[in-house]
Amino acid sequence: MTTSTIANQQILRINGNGGSGNVLASTGGTTGPSWVSNSNGYAISPNVTVNNNPSSLEVNGKIIHNGQDLEERLKTIERVLMIPERDPELERQYPKLKKMYDEYINQLEKYRTWQRIKNGSE
Repeated sequence: MTTSTIANQQILRINGNGGSGNVLASTGGTTGPSWVSNSNGYAISPNVTVNNNPSSLEVNGKIIHNGQDLEERLKTIERVLMIPERDPELERQYPKLKKMYDEYINQLEKYRTWQRIKNGSE
């Protein structure tokens, strides 16, 4: 993550240096958005934070990518692939739940692989 100044605008880039990288935010001079920098990362707004260690992007709200709600898209993918819903809070309280989930996913993939081999499809 780097910042640079171009034409009096600070630009925040992810995985880039110099002129490369994806522009995440720009101060846009005096009228555009701005962010607050600290040793942990950048607060772009009350709802968007970029953290340094570990690297992460926190968004409290919807992420729209090419006109589609990313969370809805992921839910659809999970439903179509029949991926069981996880509950991180319960998994913290009952570590056996996480172990059982991991075992289930591992076994499910073995059966699916066997079915692909048996049916001759990929």
